[in-house]
Amino acid sequence: IAEQGHVHAVPTRLAPIAQMKRSGFAAEDVGISNFSTLQCFCAHHDKTLFAPLEDVALTFTREQLTLLHYRALAAEVYIRGNAEDAATNEARKYLSSDPQREPFYEAFWIHSLAAIAAEENLKRTENMIYLSKYDEIRAAIIRFDATPVLLSVCAFRPLYDVIGVKLQNFSEEAAYIGMHVLTVDKMPAVVFTWLKGQKPSQRFAKSFCLQPYRQLTTLAVQTAFEYAEYTCMRREWWMSITKGWRTLLLNRIEMANRAASVSDEDFLSFEFPLDDWKCRGIDFVK
Repeated sequence: IAEQGHVHAVPTRLAPIAQMKRSGFAAEDVGISNFSTLQCFCAHHDKTLFAPLEDVALTFTREQLTLLHYRALAAEVYIRGNAEDAATNEARKYLSSDPQREPFYEAFWIHSLAAIAAEENLKRTENMIYLSKYDEIRAAIIRFDATPVLLSVCAFRPLYDVIGVKLQNFSEEAAYIGMHVLTVDKMPAVVFTWLKGQKPSQRFAKSFCLQPYRQLTTLAVQTAFEYAEYTCMRREWWMSITKGWRTLLLNRIEMANRAASVSDEDFLSFEFPLDDWKCRGIDFVK
């Protein structure tokens, strides 16, 4: 989806995110090498580990799905660790009795719990890769018939499903779900991945897939903007949607960057569809 070596995205680095929290969130052109590189792995291990994803056709074998899930979880661990450190550094600027310290301490606590939960899921997935046993991976694969305009990767803890039904409490064992917006045979696909036995993740994916086909594109884009730090799009597509939609999606990013934000019953906004990539079908890997 790159144009002249750039994609359109909200910057993912900590410094611009901190700046945008004061001035407002905005998308801009970002070089693909800067945007697409996850800092979780060195180049050697990245190439070796993800060769079954990068060097062969994407057919969604269990190994490929496990590696997709692992990559998303690794990014989540990295993001939460950075957020935890950033909150700690800000909190240290204030005395313990200063009320201005409280939001940063709360952010540290929330990101710390998320990092622990993500690391536990990452270790479980890593063990599957080490043993070359992929029977614990579960997935929902949604295929579309359109020109790709958006790519995304993330892992998140679904607190609610897509229609606002409560799924889990973060104080309990936190189930993670991976979301991947990618291309297969030059067509868009949305893939959800989770681990065997994680019912909240399974219920989130099923609630998503149960929505009418014509609404799945809008829901996929909203979900990516709500949860995925690594979401980029074709600039021409971004500028073609209405200013109201751009504002709505940027507001979702801003809310997601607040320490204690959660989705609610207004998660779905189908009165005015954003786009329709023409869903061709949905497959489940059980």
